Amino acid sequence: MSTANSSLRIVSESSALPQGARITQMQPALGSVISGYRFDGKPLGDAFRSLLRDLLHNRGVVVFDAGTVTPENFTVFAGFLGEFFHYAGPHTPRAPENPDATTIDSVRDKHLRNHIWHADGGFRSDAPAFTALYAHQLPDLGGGDTMFSNAAWVYENLDPLFAAYLETLNVIQSADATGHITDRYLDPEEAKQARIKMPPFEMPLVRVHPVTGRKWVAVNESYVAYIKGVSRVTSQNLLGILFDMIKSPEATARHAWAQGQLAIWDNRVVQHKGIKDYGGRRVLYRATMTA
Repeated sequence: MSTANSSLRIVSESSALPQGARITQMQPALGSVISGYRFDGKPLGDAFRSLLRDLLHNRGVVVFDAGTVTPENFTVFAGFLGEFFHYAGPHTPRAPENPDATTIDSVRDKHLRNHIWHADGGFRSDAPAFTALYAHQLPDLGGGDTMFSNAAWVYENLDPLFAAYLETLNVIQSADATGHITDRYLDPEEAKQARIKMPPFEMPLVRVHPVTGRKWVAVNESYVAYIKGVSRVTSQNLLGILFDMIKSPEATARHAWAQGQLAIWDNRVVQHKGIKDYGGRRVLYRATMTA
């Protein structure tokens, strides 16, 4: 996430990088790339761990070279962020090589709906703080990129009076706002139990990052049902404005995967979506972590 302060911190802490590694920027609004590093399975040093956390908190997304990690050890690497936050539905089974990861498989894509802007676990009040995604298998003919958006950038580019009004509002989040339970849990009893386990909940429309103090617009197309306390028309129009800003080119970065690449992001502030423009099979492994 591009602020002058975060840029200065990244430069000043570059000495914390392992020998041969380097950092480049994805887009002005968000994203960094670390290349020239290979994870050896050993615990990360304190300085490198702090640098990675700083990048995630201030740049939102960090992408690593193909070959930095393996399908078996990428969760060991990402585990420096916190405890694993295990959640999975009937169409996101555990990865065969790695019990700490779930599988995002295009064979099940019609149920996943991961092509809609979302934050992972956004249907839960205790959604994970971080997500790690590993490219296990990519379509032969290309495609299947992932888009990322910085919801803190969106807030910071609102008109101040509009932003102040939004801070007075709450939203209702729901796992079935766009039919995720209805479409994924085809057995009526399983769907009933899923609705009991994942009831709608209320949260502020604007939230504050616990580390950086930056405010972000905490709505996404997949899981926000409506804005509480305003008319349906008002809710729909306000959300439409915010969704358009979240999708704007200035707020986003598009990542073209290479097989074996790893991306980690701050799931509180960064939203994402898969681009559904491919034929063939696309398999990504996902792990989510608490703060």
